[in-house]
Amino acid sequence: MIVNEDWIRGEKNMGNKLAIITLCVCIFFIPGCFGRTKTPYITEQFAFEYNPTAFKSTDQIDGSVKIERFSVNQLYNSQAMVFRAQPYKLSVYNYNRWRTSPGDMVCDFLTRDFRTSNVFAAVFSYRDTEEARFIVDGGVEEFLESFEKDTWNAVLKVNVSFIDDSQKEITKRVLFQKRYFYKEIMKEHSPDEFARGMSTNMQRFSEQLISDVAIESIKTMKKKMD
Repeated sequence: MIVNEDWIRGEKNMGNKLAIITLCVCIFFIPGCFGRTKTPYITEQFAFEYNPTAFKSTDQIDGSVKIERFSVNQLYNSQAMVFRAQPYKLSVYNYNRWRTSPGDMVCDFLTRDFRTSNVFAAVFSYRDTEEARFIVDGGVEEFLESFEKDTWNAVLKVNVSFIDDSQKEITKRVLFQKRYFYKEIMKEHSPDEFARGMSTNMQRFSEQLISDVAIESIKTMKKKMD
């Protein structure tokens, strides 16, 4: 039997082509069996950003103050950027978060601002082991973006207790308890604008608290001298 060599070569070439096509089909479809890999989303992190207020007072208080770690309403006690678009419903930005929890961020910036103000001779944070005569303690009640009257607002509400730790009687230890509430109108509903609005709120709160604490500290120390 005579076999045509050209026919054999043709069959081989056809077989090679089929093998290559089969391989390409497998490469294309096999990943689908195991689930396609999605491009991971990048989570952006935000924090307060503002310049601490410069106080003009030249008389530094000869005493120390400590910023204790603030408690946080459990609705906001995470790094989630929470917003309320309608009553009874809280939502979060999916791919945007605060760099740290609201309580820690508020306390860290308060510590920085108290030190920068140069109002007290020494300022300690809750991370420091040193004791201080005056103590700033409190809790974050509200820390969110809220839609009210056709406007988005950044909302900050904080309770603060200012304590004289040198006093033994509880009635004399608490120098004041105040609630600070700030609302900043936002230009748009976005995490960037939310961070800007909360930064403005924090700056106002910090400035007012340092002023209140300084006034009360001076009054208390004068009473003790008299």
